[in-house]
Amino acid sequence: MKLAAKLILLFLVGVLGIVSLFSWQILQRQSEWDQQLREAHAKNLVETLDPAITTAYRDGGVVTVQQVVEISTQKLTGPHMRWIDGNERSTLEKQTLTHRVSTVVVAPSDDNPIGYSYVPLVVDGKDAGAIEVAIPMEPQAAYVRASLYGSILSLLGVAILSASVIFLGGIHWVGKPLKKLVEQVNTIGQGNFPQPAVLSSSDELGRLAKAISQMSYRLSEQRDTIRHTDRIGTIGTLAAGVAHELGTPLNVVSGRAGLIATGKLSDAEIEASAKTIKSEADRMTVIIRQLLDFARQTPSSHSLIKTREIVLSTCDIMRPMAKNANVELITVIPEDPFSIAGDAAQVQQVLTNLIRNAIQAMPDGGVLTVEMLREQTGKVCIQITDTGVGMKSEDIDRAFEPFFTTKDVGMGTGLGLSIAYGIVSEHGGEIKIKSRLGAGTTFRVLLPPAKPSAIDPKQASV
Repeated sequence: MKLAAKLILLFLVGVLGIVSLFSWQILQRQSEWDQQLREAHAKNLVETLDPAITTAYRDGGVVTVQQVVEISTQKLTGPHMRWIDGNERSTLEKQTLTHRVSTVVVAPSDDNPIGYSYVPLVVDGKDAGAIEVAIPMEPQAAYVRASLYGSILSLLGVAILSASVIFLGGIHWVGKPLKKLVEQVNTIGQGNFPQPAVLSSSDELGRLAKAISQMSYRLSEQRDTIRHTDRIGTIGTLAAGVAHELGTPLNVVSGRAGLIATGKLSDAEIEASAKTIKSEADRMTVIIRQLLDFARQTPSSHSLIKTREIVLSTCDIMRPMAKNANVELITVIPEDPFSIAGDAAQVQQVLTNLIRNAIQAMPDGGVLTVEMLREQTGKVCIQITDTGVGMKSEDIDRAFEPFFTTKDVGMGTGLGLSIAYGIVSEHGGEIKIKSRLGAGTTFRVLLPPAKPSAIDPKQASV
């Protein structure tokens, strides 16, 4: 609403300025018109008395002219006139007495303004002073005050009406749409995308909403690409461990097959060797199938999944890598299926990243414990603890930042924990880290339990 308030304020300032200027112009024109009327009235009065004043001036001089003016004033209601001799002019009168009618407005102490109009007299081509016509201006002042009050009331009325209309319009056309856009941006910032456009209007805000929606779709595609790249890198690491893991059963198969090929074995020995070959072949099939299952999995919509089976399967895949690094992988997993609503492939990717990081944190070997338990709140907890080098306190705060890594060059991209954090957040969970330099690290993944009433159990997957 801050933008709407600024627009309202800007508009009101403009309205107030325009109305104030218009009112001032009206009052100014009214004042000029009143002055012109007073001067015309004064001139008409003097022109009416001009013959009598001229005769008196010629016959009797100053005294006679003053008497004529005083007698004429007594017969008038309102205006008051007096003759001003050129030798008795005040400073103000000297400034106003010219060859045309002049006007001065004076406000006495009783606040009843009087307009003095000075009409110059010329008798026989000579300057004979001027006639001062004093006209009370209280009616005009009252009219000006009424006009001023009316302008102020009109100004306030226009301001209030404009503010109300713009405020309501600002809330409807600006405030609410902006609130929707801010909420959508915050939702996207939490990793929940793609998002459809929240506005369908064709104005600037509508175009902005469409741009934000398109951005969310592009971010979704880029996120999937990054996660896929991370999975491919993980597969490469796992393949190296699997290749080493397949070495032992292949040697057994080759040795047994060689013995059978010599033809020196008895039937019982051939049968035993064949069973051994089959057993080792089944073992290799399981290893290869696990790797293929991991590689083939793609993100899908959330369904009811059993995290216990996912954890066990992931640990089986990671054992060759742990064994090659001289790391003992221990699982402490009860019989609870620990069902949640989620994506099995993404949950497995989280576990793979965390277990791989734990193995890499123990360059000289160690113990890696994967434990599952249920919190008192009902959340499913997957706890991964290593006895590695640990983390600095400042590194813990940055652990989930993209591209942040403390590993040597070539050992990681710094995206694994960031991707894991994003996936867990999408599942409504959280990741907590507890670590101390030189004393190992514990990652705790907390996931909300599934709501069987909301998800069809037939959709359950591993």
